Amino acid sequence: MKTYTVHQDYFAENNSVIDVLHLDDFVDAAKYRVDNACINIGGWQSWNPCTEVFPGKKQPRLNCRLIKQWNAYLVFPQSGHKPSRNIVLGQFVTYMRWNDFYLVFASVGNVNGTLPPVQFVFNRSQNTVSIEICDKGNNWKTGDVTGRIEIFTAQSYFECKDKLAAIFGKEHFNSVKWLGKNPAGWESWYNHYANINQNLIKEDLKKLSGTENIISLGNYSSKIFQIDDGWEKALGDWQTNLERFPENFSEITSEIEKDGYIPGLWLAPFIIDSRSKTATEHPDWLLKDHNGKLVPAGYNPLWGKDGTFYCLDLSRDEVIAHLDSIMESVISKWGFRYIKLDFLYAGMLYGNYAQQTASYKLFTRALKTITSRTTTKDGKPVAYLGCGCPFELCFKYLPLSRIGCDTYEKWKNPMMRFLRWNGRNEAYLNVVDTLGHALWDNTIFMNDPDVVFVREENCTLTENQKLLIAGINRMFGSQFMYSDDPGLAGEPEKLLTQKIFDFIKKYDEEEFGIKQTSEDIYEIFSKSGKYKGEVNLKTTHLKMSERE
Repeated sequence: MKTYTVHQDYFAENNSVIDVLHLDDFVDAAKYRVDNACINIGGWQSWNPCTEVFPGKKQPRLNCRLIKQWNAYLVFPQSGHKPSRNIVLGQFVTYMRWNDFYLVFASVGNVNGTLPPVQFVFNRSQNTVSIEICDKGNNWKTGDVTGRIEIFTAQSYFECKDKLAAIFGKEHFNSVKWLGKNPAGWESWYNHYANINQNLIKEDLKKLSGTENIISLGNYSSKIFQIDDGWEKALGDWQTNLERFPENFSEITSEIEKDGYIPGLWLAPFIIDSRSKTATEHPDWLLKDHNGKLVPAGYNPLWGKDGTFYCLDLSRDEVIAHLDSIMESVISKWGFRYIKLDFLYAGMLYGNYAQQTASYKLFTRALKTITSRTTTKDGKPVAYLGCGCPFELCFKYLPLSRIGCDTYEKWKNPMMRFLRWNGRNEAYLNVVDTLGHALWDNTIFMNDPDVVFVREENCTLTENQKLLIAGINRMFGSQFMYSDDPGLAGEPEKLLTQKIFDFIKKYDEEEFGIKQTSEDIYEIFSKSGKYKGEVNLKTTHLKMSERE
């Protein structure tokens, strides 16, 4: 294992490309080359595509030509590179693999400090790996440490995983220990999306507790009941919409606790609708570029004028105080103890800050503030779930995090495919991301792979697809979430639930590894050597068997 410390004097003039690493410094470059490696691309935030790019293949595109606001999601901030036949881009923790041999690059500058996020540029034609950092606006001095990279080789999947665990340690998992080894729960999003109200949520709670379903029947270390998007007045106005939720939220959280669930709530603290009350009262809080235009954070037809929503200027002390007051209400007044923080990548989008500095410093300050409450006012522990979060800056503060795109009640999403959008909500792509981040589970994050589906209503997934999603989530994730209406479960749902429980019972004590063998085919193997299997995303099957 080799630590590569990068100092300011390595910088090329007027850009943030730091030195160039030649493969023959680490491996036999005659045998192991960038152009004959399978390259895992890691991703800079939760919704980035994560898979292995095979030799001769091009990385999935990171931009969308038709809806340019979406480019803020996937393109590494301030990046000077684009994927091509010769260039593959990865971030934070990436590797090259030749059969069972790994060469791993891990940016570790935020394990014991605060340094800029790193992008690795794999050049197939030059057989090199370059390092690019997101540091615009920072004032460096000669000799300053600008990055720390751990580079190591491993002879197997499990050796690779063990070395990652040693590098990142276990300390950052302490904040979520109270959830136990296998938390599970229900969330409102994938059944109702934003069309929720108080009566609907209470009815779902009643059904979840009063019927036999995959959550009520399961043996989980803790159980969560999460209210998702749709409860708030507006994006940026994080008070309850009284037309939908006339009752005080503290009454609802009390009912959730009484039924044996941890009350959870979704919010997106770093983004804002320009039409919101907060935005109209404090227009200076919205981040602008150097031309005075608002910095777009993304596109959603439900949010913002013309679907565009924006960033807050996190350099402003009054904005940080505002965010802190929101969390005070959510946790101390309302009593929520499981907080999903979404669209966090927006805090890394650069602009003309009121206080000039680098975005990674502002992001870290804001994230530390909004995750600083570890208990409610009556001493009950609090956990945070990251989503849409920059991995490298978040793992210390959000060890429980989504590690893939949103899933979907359909295997493929034709409209988003037509737009050629690789951050799309889709069950297929969600599974690909979960498999791509398998090495990260319980080494860097408690991986949240998103929900499983059991329902027949409003769902076109086949039984094989539902079983595959549930199996992959359980083997390579640390949280098991569900979003169906439990009150509508009929005989097919009950039979499928039992099949999922049978799978969990058989394999739950095993640790599994994975190797991608082609674009949609993966080998699965247990650390004990007892089991082997295959995931085939073309036929949508997960097949497991005992080794002979």
